[in-house]
Amino acid sequence: MIEQDIRALDARGPDHPLDRLEADIWARVASREEVGRRSARLLVLQVTLLGIAFTVSALAGYQARPAQSPELSVFSMQTPMNPSTLLADDHP
Repeated sequence: MIEQDIRALDARGPDHPLDRLEADIWARVASREEVGRRSARLLVLQVTLLGIAFTVSALAGYQARPAQSPELSVFSMQTPMNPSTLLADDHP
């Protein structure tokens, strides 16, 4: 059964010309390679922009931090809810 199909296909000629087949294959390979190169360049650009954004964000956060952090302690007099300030009569 399959042998008959193979013989029938062999007896027929090609239904389209094959003279440009190899050139078409190489053109398609070249276009896929170009797409791959573009994708690689886009990935490099995205990683670079992400690195720049991260660096700028880190520098902005570093610049925005307070110059000297206040001491936060339970027994500090500057703590608004300190028991010693709540017991006094001068609390709001």
